[in-house]
Amino acid sequence: MKRIYLLIFMCLSSFIFADIVDIKADRFYANDISKVAYFEGHAKIKQGVNEFTASKIIVHFDKKKKATKYEAEGSVKFNLIENGINYRGKAEKIIYSPNSSKYYFEGGVVLRDLTNNRKIEAGLISLDLKTGVANIKGEKKKPVHFIFEIEDRK
Repeated sequence: MKRIYLLIFMCLSSFIFADIVDIKADRFYANDISKVAYFEGHAKIKQGVNEFTASKIIVHFDKKKKATKYEAEGSVKFNLIENGINYRGKAEKIIYSPNSSKYYFEGGVVLRDLTNNRKIEAGLISLDLKTGVANIKGEKKKPVHFIFEIEDRK
């Protein structure tokens, strides 16, 4: 039991110098060898103003115990602010890589840009925050649906 608390502390202490990461779930387990932590059942992760809820959250760490990838699976809901834009929505799976600033949303994705009053419905969205490049794909029988507001030309 002490080892589990030590592992949790070591894994999450790498965030002290960044925003604090707060993860809650019904169950927790970790694999020291593969450097992966699993949070299952009503999982919620919060870092600053950004938060995700899901059935399962997986955190991957490097050798220095720094988080390299976050995965949220199962009825994921999110609210995040990146580059001054507030995104809110849902997906079946989300992967975030903090080192590359890339988000990957998959399965019944609904992404609302509350700042610019836009909405995207898709099967898959890949978003690179460093380059600003987005790749959006529809599902088999459901095309991408993009709703946005334009200003009147006067």
